[in-house]
Amino acid sequence: MKFRTKKAIDEILAAYNNGKNTSLIYGVTGSGKTEIYLSLIERFLKNGYGAIVLVPEISLTPQTVERFKGRFGSNVAIIHSRLSEGERFDEWRRIYNGEVSLVIGARSAVFAPVKNLKLIIIDEEHEHTYKSEITPKYDARYVAKLRIEATNGLLILGSATPSLESYYNAKNGKYHLIEILKGQIATFSQKSL
Repeated sequence: MKFRTKKAIDEILAAYNNGKNTSLIYGVTGSGKTEIYLSLIERFLKNGYGAIVLVPEISLTPQTVERFKGRFGSNVAIIHSRLSEGERFDEWRRIYNGEVSLVIGARSAVFAPVKNLKLIIIDEEHEHTYKSEITPKYDARYVAKLRIEATNGLLILGSATPSLESYYNAKNGKYHLIEILKGQIATFSQKSL
């Protein structure tokens, strides 16, 4: 698993350094996507950058939160709908003041005022919960793309069942594609298609 994780990270960073600021990780549940996310976050935080991880609300379980807090300690802020207004305010203030560099949350976390933002990860990017149906209506995936373009950062989309749009963009070279298939990593560039 460690070799696979390292290879995926090397591929993603090489593509990023060559101007491809969006990568799609297409891998089944248990294929190691979360470890890739954690390793990328660790690398970006060590270089003084901030990161946001978006997860579907249903996935914002204590187990997910504990895994990130176990790795990054108090440098994590959590944003989700089950927080009270006071708790949400406290988390936003910590983020705004630069007390934390990593934000984990559901779709509204995409707006978090993270200092030196350079990395956004959207797990289970195919989920419909990233689209807000209440006013103001927005798609967190689109907002993330705009924020990353503004900071020349890196956007990671991950899914076992990617959205048709993301998979199409990856297969046509707009995004860098990493497929984790039965224990091995396959990467594709526009030239190989």
